[in-house]
This record gives sequence, structure tokens and C-alpha cells, in this order.
Amino acid sequence: CLEEIRNLPNVKKYGDDVKVSMYMYDRPSWTGEVYETECYFPTWINKENAAHVQAVVDAHHALWGAESIGPEGAMHLRHRPLIDKWTFSTNGVAIQGRYGIPCVGFGPGAESQAHAPNEITWKGDLVTCAALYAAVPGLYREENKTADVSQFRAGKTDNDIQ
Repeated sequence: CLEEIRNLPNVKKYGDDVKVSMYMYDRPSWTGEVYETECYFPTWINKENAAHVQAVVDAHHALWGAESIGPEGAMHLRHRPLIDKWTFSTNGVAIQGRYGIPCVGFGPGAESQAHAPNEITWKGDLVTCAALYAAVPGLYREENKTADVSQFRAGKTDNDIQ
């Protein structure tokens, strides 16, 4: 996408006076450690039949069938068990988005609450997640593993961040 921006007429118009580059994030953590990295959050879409996705689906069905789970007061936020994307960012942008290491998200709470001001979750969801996490390894089918688990994966950048 940087090349597309570099090729825009107004960018070309100003030639050497303009530099198009990736924004680098280098703010210190709470410990003072600075880990410079690109402000780039590549997305991906897993194939539904990918072994790691199916292990989570199989664990969910084994534990709860096909019904939505969670506290009664939150059911309006949980339409059904769903294989889809999240509308917020996770470390998966690095794990699978940048490095192609398969990952899948399943966590406590309702998506509408994730990274929201005054975010809430339910204690029961923590137990639910722990149960699913415990079930997944036993349901992962190595024989179903393929090299291509992504239906879509955003491109990498040219920067060699170590």
C-alpha cells in the first residue's frame, strides 16, 4: 500500500520533498523498555476447515452444542457461536498477520465490550474459556493440518524489524 501512495499524483508532484514510509512506534513500556515496531496491523481470515479452527469448534460443540453460551443478562450480545473476525485488535496481528503462525481467538465477555471504556466481562466466562482451552488440545487433529490455513492474509512490509 505504501507504493500505491507513492504513486499518487500529488505525492509525485513534490518528488524528493515527500517521504512516504511506515510510522514507527517507539514509546517506552511501563518498565521503560522501548521495542521499536511498525504501526502496522495486518489482518487475516482463517479457513473454517483449518485444523486449529476446527479444534475450537469441536471443543465448543462438545461442551455446549450449538447454542450460545453466557450469562442470561448478556445473551442479547451473543447472537450465536460464530466463526468470524473480531472488530478489535489482538496480538494475532503479529502472530498470524505478520508471521503466519496460525491462531484463533476465543475469549471471555462480549465483543461489544472489548477495548471499550469501562469494559466489563462476566466471571462465569472465565470458567467457560478455561474449559474450552483445556478441551482444544485433545481435539486438534494433526492429520488435518495443512500449510495454507489462511483464506486471506495482508501483505508484509519491507522493514526488517528484529
